[in-house]
Amino acid sequence: MNVLFAAALDIEQFCRERGWRCLIIGGLAVQRWGEPRQMLDVDLTLLTGLGSEVLYVDPLVSRYRPE
Repeated sequence: MNVLFAAALDIEQFCRERGWRCLIIGGLAVQRWGEPRQMLDVDLTLLTGLGSEVLYVDPLVSRYRPE
């Protein structure tokens, strides 16, 4: 498995373990469904609800280093 797919799997599992609803979007999702592309990152949509985004920030930043 390449590093990018492993990263996508890791963050998806991290979110699922916490009961967070998320999905992989962007170039990686497009590649999965048939359009080859070169990517350097994983794009994620996290469904937090309005006003509760702050509850997700600390766990994500403690696990994944922002760049």
